[in-house]
Amino acid sequence: MRFGPPEIMNTDQGSQLTSFAWTDRLRRTGIRISMDGKGRFLDNIFIERLYGAA
Repeated sequence: MRFGPPEIMNTDQGSQLTSFAWTDRLRRTGIRISMDGKGRFLDNIFIERLYGAA
């Protein structure tokens, strides 16, 4: 990798991102996990509209 692993991985609480396989891999690599609260996915609507993804 050019820059190395991140110090913190910030995600929402989607099922893929809360699975043991994912969180365990992050922990074993020394990456801290930060998860947004439930319902925070709505914040993405504004960003997606800004970039025309919606």
